[in-house]
Amino acid sequence: MKILIAEDDPVSRSLLQKILEKKGHEVLSADDGIKAWELFKKRGPGMVITDWMMPQMDGPGLCRKIRSFDSDTYTYIVFLTAKAQKNDLVEVFDAGADDYITKPFDPEELRARIKTGERIVRLEEGHKNLESILLESRDKLRTVFDSLQEEIVSVDDNFLIVSVNRAFLETKGSSFKDCIGRPCFESEDERSAPVIENKIEGSAKMVFKTGVPEYFQDTSTDRHGDIRHREIKCLPIKSESGKIFQVVIVTKDVTGDRRKSEEIKALNKKLETAVNQIQAKNKRLEHTLKRLRETQAQMLQSDKMSSIGQLAAGVAHEINNPTGFVSSNLKTLSNYQNDIIGLIKQYRKLTADLKDAIAREAVPSSITEQMAQIMRIEAEVDIDFVLDDIPDLIKDCKEGTERIKKIVLDLKDFAHPGEDRAQSADINKGIESTLNVVWNELKYKATVTKGYGDIPPVKCYSHQLNQVFMNLFVNATQAIEDKGEISISTRADNGHVEIKISDTGVGIPSENISKIFDPFFTTKEVGKGTGLGLNVAYNIIQKHKGTIEVESEVGKGTTFIIRLPF
Repeated sequence: MKILIAEDDPVSRSLLQKILEKKGHEVLSADDGIKAWELFKKRGPGMVITDWMMPQMDGPGLCRKIRSFDSDTYTYIVFLTAKAQKNDLVEVFDAGADDYITKPFDPEELRARIKTGERIVRLEEGHKNLESILLESRDKLRTVFDSLQEEIVSVDDNFLIVSVNRAFLETKGSSFKDCIGRPCFESEDERSAPVIENKIEGSAKMVFKTGVPEYFQDTSTDRHGDIRHREIKCLPIKSESGKIFQVVIVTKDVTGDRRKSEEIKALNKKLETAVNQIQAKNKRLEHTLKRLRETQAQMLQSDKMSSIGQLAAGVAHEINNPTGFVSSNLKTLSNYQNDIIGLIKQYRKLTADLKDAIAREAVPSSITEQMAQIMRIEAEVDIDFVLDDIPDLIKDCKEGTERIKKIVLDLKDFAHPGEDRAQSADINKGIESTLNVVWNELKYKATVTKGYGDIPPVKCYSHQLNQVFMNLFVNATQAIEDKGEISISTRADNGHVEIKISDTGVGIPSENISKIFDPFFTTKEVGKGTGLGLNVAYNIIQKHKGTIEVESEVGKGTTFIIRLPF
């Protein structure tokens, strides 16, 4: 603690300073009252020990100066005096001193008095801090209290107003000074008008009586003549002993909320009507969509049947060719068989007769005639040609049946009936199978150039991809007016298999490029196309997480580029 010593006797001043510094105190010293006063103003000590009799200004004068000084902290003052009369002591305390020590002083008594002073100074500091905290809390509470939109008024058990907030004052058009201490409701003094309507008084009285909060709603007219809707709460405030000493009346204006609620109800009613209308429209749209889906399904079926019909015609033609020459060869082989059987009969008859003639050692004329007959038959049937031609006919028949078998296998690879899950497939093999199936469509109009790359298998629905390839091959063929070329290439590229199918057909006008994958878009004559082929192809590629793009130039041809992830 910082302690100021005001003592004109140097011996006493030195002794005091020594005792205090030994106890760890910071000591300021002055040899007269004026110097002590100046030190006090500059350094602000927590305790002053002053002699009574001093030059310039005595102890009581210094004490009065200190007590009149505006300071935030309390200073404990102890007098050192040889005077011990009652009147002298009264003068000491009247001057504002807290304690005194008679001269000559006992050091132990001095230390005890200083401890007492320290304790009182700390108590004063704690009190100041607590007071500061309470004032700060009160100011914060007042700020919150005044920021609330609800009107708040507190009344005591005599229904006198104890506190109000800013919202209450603004609504009533009054000031804080005019409200505090005024009766809240009607009073015996007719000159004192009620601050709040008396209908709230009954609820406030009930809260004082029961300690239970009261809630109700009210409709009234404000001072401007406007109708207001309010929610009113009467809340009890209890002491530590449980006694109700105040009631807080909280009034909330819900006029805007009520208006918004009514507007919301009206909007909800409109919304309900709109929802009903939308639901009715949705039902009509669902019916229309159902019919559209049925129509689309019919169109898809029509396009599918058209493709299947076209495919069947090509397959039938491809199968008819080998079937035709197999049938013709078999007819020829049948004729050969009849001739050979007749010739063999003659050989057998000749053999039997020769056996008898050898046994009799005579060659009859009949044997000579039979040999002549055999030679005529051999000449007629041209047995050498027949024997040479039979292996070729059989070879051709075998090739024809193998060709039919291959066409059927390619058709099976193309269709994969019943395949309902993705499997690893060789894209090159799928393209080759599809080419064999639609070969009848291509061979009369286009030369097919193939450039198959070394590509990994792709997990896919191979029959669906074959349908994409078939649509592109048929479209390419139809785009070639007279004679042209179709080029096919595959390669692996950055995690994808890239398939390019190009033709030297008429090309696609630039204004149609963006439409070719749209459903039902076609440039073919009515009855020759549904406009679904490329849309189906696009959807299949999308299903496989791939892309399909087109590059075309009128008069030069078109290239479709398909990219599939592997």
